[in-house]
Amino acid sequence: MKKLIVILSVLFSSVLWADGTAGVAAAKEWLKIVDSGEYAASWQKTDSFFKSQLPQANWDAALKQMRTPLGVVVSRTELSSKEYSALPGVPDGDYLVVQFQTNFQHKKSSTETLTMSKSSGNWLPVGYFIK
Repeated sequence: MKKLIVILSVLFSSVLWADGTAGVAAAKEWLKIVDSGEYAASWQKTDSFFKSQLPQANWDAALKQMRTPLGVVVSRTELSSKEYSALPGVPDGDYLVVQFQTNFQHKKSSTETLTMSKSSGNWLPVGYFIK
């Protein structure tokens, strides 16, 4: 019985790790779209909750205001990723908060925080912040 519990624990943690890894990969792919300046495409690839909260025109304007002065991405390194089942201001579900240490051309040592949701079955962004 003890062996079975250990095996199940390993299998369960492996599934969680693989799912989180998929979420981080999805976050990186989405950031590439933003990095290339394809803001409309980045909005299209967000979760429906995100779209319901922020019209595309507002998203485009916010990113132009926020990202353009920073310049191009020089480097980006994952700092952390953590899964949640509940976060403030969004319905309960599967979430992954990923933080990156990002150096932009005109701003060094920024922290990008990307919140991903799996409500649609795929990891999609519901929040993006730069500090």
